[in-house]
Amino acid sequence: MRAIWGVVTWLCASACSRHHAAEGATTAPAPVPVGTATIMLATAIEEADAGADKAPSPPPLAGKTVLHVGDSMVGGQWGLTRALEQKFAAEGAKLVRDSKVSESIISYDKSSKLKELLAKHHPDIVIVTLGTNDVFVPYPASMAANVQSIVKRIGNRECWWMGPPTWKPDTGIVQVLRDNVAPCKFFDSSSLKLQRAGDGIHPTDRGGADWANSFWAVFRAAPAADAGAP
Repeated sequence: MRAIWGVVTWLCASACSRHHAAEGATTAPAPVPVGTATIMLATAIEEADAGADKAPSPPPLAGKTVLHVGDSMVGGQWGLTRALEQKFAAEGAKLVRDSKVSESIISYDKSSKLKELLAKHHPDIVIVTLGTNDVFVPYPASMAANVQSIVKRIGNRECWWMGPPTWKPDTGIVQVLRDNVAPCKFFDSSSLKLQRAGDGIHPTDRGGADWANSFWAVFRAAPAADAGAP
């Protein structure tokens, strides 16, 4: 935009100089030929467009440790973490995963598992995938404090919470997560159309890969920032 503004200003100055010259002004810049001015303006517009289209590079991941925790959706057999593991490895990062079947937000908050994993692996980035087993709880708002407790435990690290890929309308857990995971970033999986396994709930390997791709696009587009409190 500065380039365009500079050319426009020059053109205006040139036009003004011709106007002053016609009035007998003693000093005036030489007028710019119309053809030259047109080429300069077109070039400035192209440069501005090229600059606008160039997105900033995502922060490097080389040497970082990523901890992915949660319920059975994290399990390797479903494809999500395997797909993420390949993506992180391709950028020089190490992914550590830990999951438990039927894990809920409340049970995970009461467990010492996260504290132990953080102390053992010292991750730079934490990804939480919890909420699938809370999709139909009658009073999801009651778990807001548990969500906040988990996030606080993560501390001053980049953090993402992947919401459940709901297969039926939930009773409100997605909104509870959205409202309470800050300063972690929330990835809403509820609208994703994923291929499911025979239980109609867990994604197949293909579904898990598609889920990973959707998350990755948002994850790598977001600027790196500290998440959580010490």
